[in-house]
Amino acid sequence: MRPDFTTLRLFLKVAEHGSIGKAAEREHISAPAISKRIIELEHALGVTLFERQSVGVRLTAAGSALAVEVKEVLLRLDRMKSTLSEYASGTLGHVKILFSPSGQLGSLPRALKAFMIAHPNVEVHLEERRAVQVVQGVARGDGDIGIFARHAAGKTLSSIAILNVRPYQTLRLVVVTHRSHPLAKRKAVTLADAVKHDFVSFGQSGGLGQLVKDACSARGLRLRSRLDVTTFDSARRMIQAGLGIGIMCEQSAAPYAAAMGLRCIKLAEHWAEYDIDICTRATEVLSKPARLMLRHLFEMATGPAPAEGH
Repeated sequence: MRPDFTTLRLFLKVAEHGSIGKAAEREHISAPAISKRIIELEHALGVTLFERQSVGVRLTAAGSALAVEVKEVLLRLDRMKSTLSEYASGTLGHVKILFSPSGQLGSLPRALKAFMIAHPNVEVHLEERRAVQVVQGVARGDGDIGIFARHAAGKTLSSIAILNVRPYQTLRLVVVTHRSHPLAKRKAVTLADAVKHDFVSFGQSGGLGQLVKDACSARGLRLRSRLDVTTFDSARRMIQAGLGIGIMCEQSAAPYAAAMGLRCIKLAEHWAEYDIDICTRATEVLSKPARLMLRHLFEMATGPAPAEGH
């Protein structure tokens, strides 16, 4: 017989109460059943664990040694069960999020902070990629959740059928200028107004840069780009230095405007809204922590998560 955890627990109960009868009463099992388990345990180990007395039982030296070991084993078992239950409930584990630069805007930083405070034992890994790479990476299983600009994913998104894609949030584009710029006093400008001035722009391969270039092309407008940058921080600094104006998501410029002497002006265009989507593989293959994160992101942005679908 190989000792099992039930027998070892009953052994400890008998040792604690000094009586098979009392242990049986407390554990709601018959005394003969416990006695049989103890005898089988002694035979399996080749030692006598209890001295049988007229009233009750007393541990032998071997029984005392076993009691110490069993307490440690059962304590580790309880810790193991507790740890696994945390994994099962989603309070322990890890989530990997792939995001494009625009995807990190809006409510995402605030949502991540709140999630990490609420779930300190869940490791959150973030990796920045271009929108197409986000979609492809989630499809391959490189990440649990992908956050990206919808228009930047283009045809890649529609070609991958295994993804669940849901709208996450909509960001508004603004024209960003230095406060001394001729446009700075305007409440709103059109794209035609903006392209009369030198631009600090994002490269064509980037999602925002492509969106602006496509809008210019559709209207027969030409963008006068003084220089291209690849990050929002670089764009803000170049605009602050007076090297041009830019079109950026309001969330990436407004928090810095006062300190950097910038103005955020409404871009009066119907296309001046930036849709951000979230993609995952089939929800049923997501880990519990990933499902918790997904629900949390939607609740922080717009309320309960919308229905799945492309």
